[in-house]
Amino acid sequence: MWHVPGGYAMREALAGALAIVPSAKKVAGVGARLDVPITHVDASYVRSHFDAIEVGIADAPRADELLLALAMTTGPRVHDRAGGLKASEIKARDGLR
Repeated sequence: MWHVPGGYAMREALAGALAIVPSAKKVAGVGARLDVPITHVDASYVRSHFDAIEVGIADAPRADELLLALAMTTGPRVHDRAGGLKASEIKARDGLR
């Protein structure tokens, strides 16, 4: 519901970010915790930026509410040891590598 319009708005604000806007879905009761995935802004396969943040509000969402959460970071994971493609190695401008 928000993924496409929100994703394009974020891309515009970030001056052309190319990677996919990751998402996660969960059906749960009031007080459930949400896991919001995070990846590199220009290339989805940069493992140093694979992360997530847990978000929750104790009394939400209620029956007539929808909870949307957005997470952004300013850099890679601290002490990254995941290997794989590094941000400095991004070559293509297709949002993948």
